[in-house]
Parts: sequence; structure tokens; C-alpha cells
Amino acid sequence: MQPSSRASPLSLLKCKKRWQDYLIDRGARRPNSGIEKLKMKLTALVVAFLTLAVSTAFPPLVLPWVLLIVLAYAAYGVLRSVLRKLDYLNDLPNAVRVGLAAVGGYLIGAPLNFILPSSGVFFVVISLYLNDEYQRRVILALTQGRRGGSVALLGIDGSGKSTHAARLEKWFLSRGYSCTLVPFHRYLFVERLTRKGGERSPGEGGHGGNPFRPLLSLADNILLNLITSLGVGLEGRVVIYDRFTWSTYVKYRALGYPVEPLSALYMLPRPNLAFVLDVPVTKSMEIIRGRGNHIRYASEVLTEEKEEYLKIAASRGYPVIDSTRSFETVQEELERRLEKVFPTARRSGRS
Repeated sequence: MQPSSRASPLSLLKCKKRWQDYLIDRGARRPNSGIEKLKMKLTALVVAFLTLAVSTAFPPLVLPWVLLIVLAYAAYGVLRSVLRKLDYLNDLPNAVRVGLAAVGGYLIGAPLNFILPSSGVFFVVISLYLNDEYQRRVILALTQGRRGGSVALLGIDGSGKSTHAARLEKWFLSRGYSCTLVPFHRYLFVERLTRKGGERSPGEGGHGGNPFRPLLSLADNILLNLITSLGVGLEGRVVIYDRFTWSTYVKYRALGYPVEPLSALYMLPRPNLAFVLDVPVTKSMEIIRGRGNHIRYASEVLTEEKEEYLKIAASRGYPVIDSTRSFETVQEELERRLEKVFPTARRSGRS
């Protein structure tokens, strides 16, 4: 069974959400108008200036004022959402922005010891640019009980990583999660700066290779990891990594690239959960021979990779899954382990 074709990481980068504001309307999203965005920014500025005025003229009243303005705007947002037949929490992000603006105005008017006024400016700026839709995704994840995170599938070639990753993506989607499958063996920019063809051996059975390639690959991998994993926990999203930064390190090490000085940096990123799919080297080579355009590595290279993956699993406590069993048996074990960490999302009710 061949995995379905995936979009390249470069296309993931180009298509990355630009954190635009949206209104949630019974599950459908409508682009928020520029006027609405401007009105919210003006509201935050007005609240900040009013709070600054209150803290200057009536210092004892400033804390009750901050509490009052936040509660009043939250009540207004709930009423506005109900009248428009939206989720009653739809305008809660705007109340958070108003609260930040009020706190910022209060801190700006605090005694001039630099730290409080400067932090007040920071709060006001955050209130102006904090993304509403990001907050809504966080609220939705909390109300649905979704726990976001990242899952990495590791193992030598032919162990079933790509096929199981594609099936797990469908499994997560069926459980109410927003899920993204990221193939870590496809680079963002390294192949454009070096020769084409993937992680090829530096020579016919030789060692060495371009000493700059591991450094470029490290930067590429870390960038891809940041782009795809930032905020997944709060938003209740799941990212499935078909291989990981560690896989690049393991491959280069087995091929003889000068990667040892970078080992600590390669091993620094961590997914929330990882599985090592384990198959014998002979089985791996048999599967690879059945793939017409697959790079064929020597058995010594695959043996060293296998040993490295088992060391990673032992040192970090990751499960080692016997992937010589039937596909369905392995898939059931993966799902059984994952459902303990990622419960089925509850359906949120709409008013």
C-alpha cells in the first residue's frame, strides 16, 4: 500500500494560515471586514486612554474600573453574539483584548520606575494586534476537550512510517481534531541550495560528504518544526511527523557526514509523543527493492540507523512497535496508544 501524495513542506509554508480574523457562524467562517478590525483597535485605544485618565485622576477607582470595563464588554459580546445567532463565546476574544488594553492603561499611569509603564505599552500593543481567530480556536479546543500536540513516526526505510502516518491523519480527523501530516524527509530549501535527489550517500559506499549540508538541513528542519508546531497545544491541533529532525541526524550519521558537532541541536526539538516502527534490515531492503525510484542504501547504513533509533527510544522512553506484523495490527496498536493521550473531541453546541 503506497501513501497518498502529500503537498511539499514549501507549499505548507506558502499556504500557512496568515492569522486573519474570522467570525464563527455555525461552523462556517466569514472573513472579518477591515472596518471591524479597525473598530476593535480603536476600541482598545479608547479603553487604554480612559483607564490611564482614571488611574491619574482617581487612583483608588482604577482597579474597580478595569474589572467593570472587562465585565461590561464581555456581557456586551455575549448579547451581541446571541442576537446574531452565533456561538455565545464568539466575541469573548474581543473582551480579552479590552482587558489587556485596560491593564495596559493602568500600568502606563503607574509610578514612573520604567518597568511598569513600559510593560503597559506592551499590553496595549498586544491588545491592538492579538489575533481574534487564534483565541477562538483556543476557546473551541477547551470547550471540546481537545488536547493538541505532535506525534512523530520514526524508523528505517520500509518500516511503514508514511503509510501509517497517512492513516493516523484520517483517524485524528474522524475524532474531531484538526490534523496536519508533515513529511520531514522533504526539505523547505536545502535541495535548492545543494544537489537534487534527497539524502544520498556522499559516494559509492564512501564517507564524508558536503560538510555544510548537515548545517543547512538543521536550519531547514528547525524552521519546518517551528512553522508546523507553534501553538498546536493551545489550539487543540495535532501534527503528525513522518520522520523528525532526529531522522535527518540519524541518516547523516549513518552516511558518514560530519554531523556529530551538531548532534545536540538536532536532538533538541521534541514531539509530544514518538513511536519507533521496527523492522529487520533484511525486510527493509526487500521492501526498498520493490520501490522503483527509491534510494537503495547499503545494509550497513540501515543497520546503524536501526541501532540509533533503538537508542533514542530507550533513552527517551518511546514505544518500539514491531512493524513486521500486519498493517492493521500495527495501526490498531498505534491508535490504542494515542487515544490515551488524545481523547475524542466533544461536539460544541451552538445557540
